[in-house]
Amino acid sequence: MHIKKIAIIFSLIIAANSYSANTVLEQITPNKQVIISGIREAKNGVQTNFVYNEDAMYTIYCRVNYLTAIMLAPNEQIISVSGGDTARWQKSQSTTGSSEGTRQVIYIKPFSINLRTNLIINTNKRMYNINLYSAKEWYNPVVKWLYPDEVMKIQEAKEKTIVTTGNLEDHNYNYTVSTKRYDFTPSSIFDDGQKTYFVLKNTQELPVFYIREKGSKQDQLVNFRIQGNYYIIDRIFEEGVLKLGNKRIVIKNKNYRYKEE
Repeated sequence: MHIKKIAIIFSLIIAANSYSANTVLEQITPNKQVIISGIREAKNGVQTNFVYNEDAMYTIYCRVNYLTAIMLAPNEQIISVSGGDTARWQKSQSTTGSSEGTRQVIYIKPFSINLRTNLIINTNKRMYNINLYSAKEWYNPVVKWLYPDEVMKIQEAKEKTIVTTGNLEDHNYNYTVSTKRYDFTPSSIFDDGQKTYFVLKNTQELPVFYIREKGSKQDQLVNFRIQGNYYIIDRIFEEGVLKLGNKRIVIKNKNYRYKEE
């Protein structure tokens, strides 16, 4: 799995409030179609965040006299909404604004308990296959999806702009590494006077980064962010260490004093 994919998965898990803990995988059929249920969120009456998979069927729980709001992606347009049981289920559509853009919303309400049907939503971007159940005392009040493909596009766009931000002539590339034999050795290192960037190869190994402060005998763990194949440290340094298990790569900034003046 590439660093880019790992970073995206981490962000989606956090955004979905731990997808693996809150979403139940009910069935995996031979054709790899999965049924994903929001039953745990329904029992707690909280928002459900599914991670979109075009091969998945999503189970949503509804309740008599209550509305379930199914919210699509920002600027996603509904083409059709088809229900299996249109006599005992009510559905309607609306539009709402959000910080990310206009969202189309589908409202679902059952007329009695213990009903089962399906709902198919076709949009200009994708298709949603949904199983609907009417429960007695609990339901999914709000349902949303997170979209790995769209997150990937955003990350790729950031990658294209990250290096070209500012004047390239002002970037400092005068860094050395102690060894190049490890898979996690950066292919490029540079800073813009405020932030330091490591470009790493696609690898499953994710090292941690420490800074060696002048006069200190201990390495200091430093926070960093991952964008695509970039490690981003919100400072510059004279000497640092990438560590993975017992493997170490010492990184030295040869222009450190110049940058500090």
